[in-house]
Amino acid sequence: MKKTEMTRLTRLGSSFIELGNAVQQLELQQPRQQEEVVKHLYSKVYQQVCAFCSKKSWCWEDESTYTIEALASACNTLEERGLSTETAFSSKFQGRCHRTGQLEVALINQMEYYKQQQSYQRLLEENRENIAHQLTLLGEQMQLMRAGTIADEHSQRLVVGHAASKKEQVSGDSWGVQDLQDGRMVQMLCDGMGSGELAMQQSKLAIHLLQALLSGGLSMRLSLNIINTVLSFQYGGVRFSTMDIALWNLNTGKIELYKYGSAPSFIKNGRKVTSCNGDSLPVGILPRVEATLLEHDIAEGDLLIMMSDGLYELTDEGFQWEKIISCLPTANPQMLAEYLLAIATSRIRSNHKKAAAIHPEQEQHMDDMTVLVSRLV
Repeated sequence: MKKTEMTRLTRLGSSFIELGNAVQQLELQQPRQQEEVVKHLYSKVYQQVCAFCSKKSWCWEDESTYTIEALASACNTLEERGLSTETAFSSKFQGRCHRTGQLEVALINQMEYYKQQQSYQRLLEENRENIAHQLTLLGEQMQLMRAGTIADEHSQRLVVGHAASKKEQVSGDSWGVQDLQDGRMVQMLCDGMGSGELAMQQSKLAIHLLQALLSGGLSMRLSLNIINTVLSFQYGGVRFSTMDIALWNLNTGKIELYKYGSAPSFIKNGRKVTSCNGDSLPVGILPRVEATLLEHDIAEGDLLIMMSDGLYELTDEGFQWEKIISCLPTANPQMLAEYLLAIATSRIRSNHKKAAAIHPEQEQHMDDMTVLVSRLV
């Protein structure tokens, strides 16, 4: 299949523009309302200074209005002149409390902490807009560049079967398959944290960005580093996704597996089943996380089976996926995906029935489940 470098640069430009749009739309933590900030500040001061005082009930319950007014006045004084030898509390309050010095230190520390948080939030917002703008400009510039060459053709193809079930109205699992037009195919399975809408948004964003960056010609390593940076940028709550990625080289018959906190996947050659495990953290959980990379040779007719945690975690002493996979009834990827999901669903129902008999009051839950079965033909 012919492919010019002009097309590659155009796609790469589009990838950077999409990445800029994704960064611009990232959800940052909303600034706290003033009333919430003050309440949080007083709560911290109480925990640090007053929690173990014998008068805490009198000050914070019986005389709470007076105590809060005194703290508010002290905050204003400390804001104006900071800590000094002169107390920020009235003589009346000093007669009630023998810990005014500790209160002043706790108050000013919490005030400084809040100012730092505000400053960090503003910086984060400015950086986000800056990065998004620069990515968009870079993408637009790439789309203006011109060059040309031709890539090799390849004869083999990848057939992928898919089956899934969801815990809620939408699944937190997302998947994708993409032809990179250079003799390589990539398939991806992503499991967002938790379930439902937020998990789906997180996993779909990871899949979409990876497809866009790879189609633009970026290397897998660089693409994954960019995605991890984008996902870890979401300040205001820990959000992450597992990622299981297979990069097939249809010309050489080799496969690279990149795993970010994902369940093991399985390669089946005849009746031999190889389990592919990774020990990397999920993507987006830290600013810098490297994927576990595993490499294998793949022969025509071999199967690759990927599954989300909802399926794999059924593994126990009496149930092993390797045994099931070693004697699959067909080589059709779609039929196999549905077959494996049916086994998992039946297993879950059986486990729930047993658990309900022992603990009838305990609610039983089922996670999102997705399985991909791929075959090189």
